[in-house]
Amino acid sequence: MRNWLIVGVILLGTASRAFSQDQQLGARAKAMGGSYTAFEDDPVSIWLNPAGTATQNNSLSICYQTYVTYPLQERPIANTNQVVSTARAQTTFVDPVFLPAYLGMVFQLGDASLPMAVGICYASPYHLNYSFVRVTDPLQQTGSPNTNIDQSLDRIRFSYSLDYRLSEPGTSTWFTHLSVGAGLDLAYEHWVLVSDIKSATDSSTGFGGGAGVLLGLYDNGDDLKVNLGAAYQSSVHWKFNLGPNLFPEFEMPQQVNAGLSAYLLHDYPFRMTIDFQWIEWSKTAAVPLFPNEKSFRDAYNYSVGFEYRVKLNPTVSLYPRAGYRRFDAPWANKDQLPMTSNFQLVLDTKGSTFNVATMGVGLSWANVEGKVRSLDLAADFGGDSYGFSAGFTYEF
Repeated sequence: MRNWLIVGVILLGTASRAFSQDQQLGARAKAMGGSYTAFEDDPVSIWLNPAGTATQNNSLSICYQTYVTYPLQERPIANTNQVVSTARAQTTFVDPVFLPAYLGMVFQLGDASLPMAVGICYASPYHLNYSFVRVTDPLQQTGSPNTNIDQSLDRIRFSYSLDYRLSEPGTSTWFTHLSVGAGLDLAYEHWVLVSDIKSATDSSTGFGGGAGVLLGLYDNGDDLKVNLGAAYQSSVHWKFNLGPNLFPEFEMPQQVNAGLSAYLLHDYPFRMTIDFQWIEWSKTAAVPLFPNEKSFRDAYNYSVGFEYRVKLNPTVSLYPRAGYRRFDAPWANKDQLPMTSNFQLVLDTKGSTFNVATMGVGLSWANVEGKVRSLDLAADFGGDSYGFSAGFTYEF
């Protein structure tokens, strides 16, 4: 009865509104509000926190998810030769749609005494589609959007991680193990511009990296286990062929995460997570050409997540999930949107900070060799547009 009560509490939590303007990867992480930094059982950790892969088995993970975009939309005014331009939020996939948001593989190289793993992944955390109005007179900035940029920011990461056992497994103790990991990234951006004076495309490559740690803070071997995690993603600077002072273009921001995961109840079926995230959007775009104009701001995000394991039989488990996230958009005021160079951001947004919730479910099963497969779904509502995500994980 207690187990089903907990499941009911989690499902009731999904009735609140969820958000849709985020850059989290992985259906499991997104369903839990984006609280992922202390994960140690999901191959998406290659991107989220490479230290979390150190003790994982050989596995593959693929994820498809939507992005919130603000494309330039034009419709004719009846019985005239004029058009009305808007930039309403839309939920879209990347183009081509068969391209996943994440694809990664973990290979375990160590043993029980010294786990270590290498990983390789493709990650597409950002797909920016913004509309702008070109400003020639700073005293007359009002107007309909006349410029749209569509920019994808992707990375291919190679990672290595290592786990140090600090105490004997199964004993009640503090500081059970410490995992460290790092990755090197080959980054790629593709940029498409459509405006009333010019259409153009551009692409470039760059290099970056990421690193993380995961500490087993406490484990009593029965019904309480706590992990701490921290991770860093570097920025990536592109060599734009057209130049960010000519048209709106964005670098990939640096990012810092810190989080906690607590496993509760006998055999640890219930997990709670909490995370903090800082994203440096303020350094990603050109400074405004005119004085006293707003720039893009850094984002400070906070999230909590919940997951409960329901054993349907000895090899099949169901995982209801829910989460809450306080999410910052990269603009401070929806009525005074930022400027990059001489382009004023123009889009229809509900605000600058969102109090949101997420929900999802996972289903896992094991074959006769004990290799686990899982299917995960996530959805979010309540931001400028809805979103959803689907992922599959396969141990081999």
